[in-house]
Amino acid sequence: MKETKRFLNNMKWSGPLTALLIAAAIPSISQAEAGQCGAVFQIETQAQEAKREVVKLVNSKEKAQTLREQLETNYKARNEVLAKRYPQLEYIFKDPEAFVQTMKQRFEAQKRITPEDPRLFDFPEAATTMKDIRADLEAFRQEVAVDLRSSKDTFRNRLAHTFLGRRSSKVETLSKTLSYIHKLQRDLDVMIESNHYPYRDTVYTLYYYSRIRGIFQFKDLSTYYQVAKYIDMSMHGYRRLNIDAELNLYKAKESPIIQVRSGKIAHEFRVAEVPFRESFERLDTLDFVIIPSTHALGSSAFMHVLPHKIHFLGATNTPVPADGFNRPGGLFWMHDVRHEADRFMKMTSYRKANNMTAKQEETMALLSQQWQADFLKLKNSITDPELKASVEHYHFYTHHDVGVPLVPSMFLSHHKDGMAVYYAFLFHKRNAGQEIGFKNWFANTRKTQEILTKFWQERLPLEQQLLRKEPVHITKWEDWFPMTYKLDKSQVSVLNRAVESGSLVRLQTDMAGVDGALSKVIYSKDGAPIFVQFSGAARLLDRASQELPGQGVSVHSQGYSSPIGAIKQMTADGIVKSEFSQIRENQMVEIQYESGIIVKGQMKGLTRDESGAVNVVTFKTAEAVYGEQMLYKPEWGSFDLMIGSKIQSFEFLN
Repeated sequence: MKETKRFLNNMKWSGPLTALLIAAAIPSISQAEAGQCGAVFQIETQAQEAKREVVKLVNSKEKAQTLREQLETNYKARNEVLAKRYPQLEYIFKDPEAFVQTMKQRFEAQKRITPEDPRLFDFPEAATTMKDIRADLEAFRQEVAVDLRSSKDTFRNRLAHTFLGRRSSKVETLSKTLSYIHKLQRDLDVMIESNHYPYRDTVYTLYYYSRIRGIFQFKDLSTYYQVAKYIDMSMHGYRRLNIDAELNLYKAKESPIIQVRSGKIAHEFRVAEVPFRESFERLDTLDFVIIPSTHALGSSAFMHVLPHKIHFLGATNTPVPADGFNRPGGLFWMHDVRHEADRFMKMTSYRKANNMTAKQEETMALLSQQWQADFLKLKNSITDPELKASVEHYHFYTHHDVGVPLVPSMFLSHHKDGMAVYYAFLFHKRNAGQEIGFKNWFANTRKTQEILTKFWQERLPLEQQLLRKEPVHITKWEDWFPMTYKLDKSQVSVLNRAVESGSLVRLQTDMAGVDGALSKVIYSKDGAPIFVQFSGAARLLDRASQELPGQGVSVHSQGYSSPIGAIKQMTADGIVKSEFSQIRENQMVEIQYESGIIVKGQMKGLTRDESGAVNVVTFKTAEAVYGEQMLYKPEWGSFDLMIGSKIQSFEFLN
């Protein structure tokens, strides 16, 4: 792990640097101190009472049954409240855990029918949402049609658009927008008329709907939001496209999870986004459920599903002001994606670090629901309105915006991470004219931290009781989050995504591995990867993912490449050999792969792992060809051939 950390020495922008970037042009203000002694005393008293209840539960001889029954009763009561508050999402809120299990069962059933994509199972609960956006698209179509009839495509307009480098004039843009809307409406009509709503298609359709609804909304943003949008677009990996590119995106059915990678300003988003997409696209299991929603959701909705494998993504037809930004459709969708990916990363890391069983995960979800209910009682007991607002704001920011799991040890370990970003966040919201709810930021935030620290400390024994140990202290989420993919023909798209994203990856064959930034993959006619190329520093590994001697980044500082696949025939000085151990130094070796790749050159030596198995064959000089394509030239120097008949696993390292 230490070697991996040294290898992952790519640039990361720190939280304070992010804060400086956001707050660069924001004036500083002084904050007055405000006394909150009475409120704090009341909260301390309540914390002591909570501690007594926790100790009573933990020490009780019937604690497991008593606690479980109490948690389930409170869970059902809270579900009823949320189901009434959001009737359009009652099917989720009446029992979030049961809903997830139902979706998993549908996925497994569909896998037997369409194993090439089990996400095509029917999602009838989406019917109302799809009918709503069909109606909204019709209203939008009429608006665009009116605008088109009133527009004139004059020679001056065409000349101006040509001079500005735009592909389409206003009339052409409006005309193509109408065509795009019609295509989306046609897709929706197929679902509505057949009364069949494939889960995958509902997510994709809401994504394209969100993008097309936001295409004309940027020009109406205020000057402040016009400037701020560039930071926002970089953080969330959103790129504005002209109507031709939007149409191409739709026709290609590009992923609704990543348009482009998040900027380095948002390191955690970059760590989480690719595994989040790959988990959504998995064909073997349903890791989580994405719910595209056109309804405005309050903090209670997000906090209620926080412990569950449910992720809301907002599809909006108007810009949504939040976090100091005003996000049109498309950008707002990507904002939600990044938040949910971050939350997915941190909860997955927590479960993995603590080696939780399915039963423990289920119980932890119930506990988290109880702790959220306890928090609401605590908040409502605070008499000072500003402190109350501060506590609510900080709680939501920590667990929703930052994605810290609603668990005692996670709050206590991470709630103070990036405080410079939090204060910059408050400054930014204030300058954007968005309501914060409290003044005296520094004083109220300090008191808020004291209150919530006591709150979570009193609940830590229950977490320890559930895990049967001290919770693992997670210092870096990515230490626990790397997602490994077993590759087969249905999953080789993972390799293409790695090339596209420029991520650092670990590729492992049955005999060796390599860490680096994958830049090129060549596939055989049947779609199997047969050649890989890495750019920048790389290192070679044994089967246990340990760096091989003499194969570190100092040797492969300029990149690395190698064929992969079954060997058809191998000769040394013209004599057929069955094993690499039979080859000697300075012999002329030729290796023919079943894929058609041929490697030949003068043997230099073999690299073996601790078991004596050959992992790498090194040539003094060599050439590698695939048909007429030259893969490696003799003048490039020595060549290290990684052994492996196939890629067994693939892991994103950042």
